[in-house]
Amino acid sequence: MEINDLLEGMDLNRDHGLSLCDGCVYGKHHCTPFPLSGGSHANEIIGLVHIDLSNPMVTSHGKAKDFLTLIDDFFKKTFFYTMKIKLGVFDKLKVFKALIENQIRKKIKTIKCDGSGEYNFENFNTLCKENGIVTKITIPYMLEHNGVIEKKNQILIENV
Repeated sequence: MEINDLLEGMDLNRDHGLSLCDGCVYGKHHCTPFPLSGGSHANEIIGLVHIDLSNPMVTSHGKAKDFLTLIDDFFKKTFFYTMKIKLGVFDKLKVFKALIENQIRKKIKTIKCDGSGEYNFENFNTLCKENGIVTKITIPYMLEHNGVIEKKNQILIENV
């Protein structure tokens, strides 16, 4: 710009001795998106259920601080349970399982959740083994791995 007399008072041709550090360069890079076809999808209702426990940082009128989201991967139907304490996840999962089995006469085939430690994995694993449910544990808080449930939770929190 200075060359064409469009900018006055700034010398753009001078070397100021500044260099870019590796952290600055890498910090500006974007992650390469994961391929859309690489994920597993259900080919039947309740074939794959995504579950996640979230904390909206707001207490509800009923004093619930957390919520459990369950999504059927086939229809993307969302089931939502509020909880006063995180220890109620196992009980809500049993309620959801009974609801599905009684209402649509189907059994849950696979549950996909993150391994962030919010579930009592001893009870959770026992329930899954006793009922022939395959568990897929993913990396916590990774949108690339938990995209379906993390995006839904983001929408739910924004609308609360």
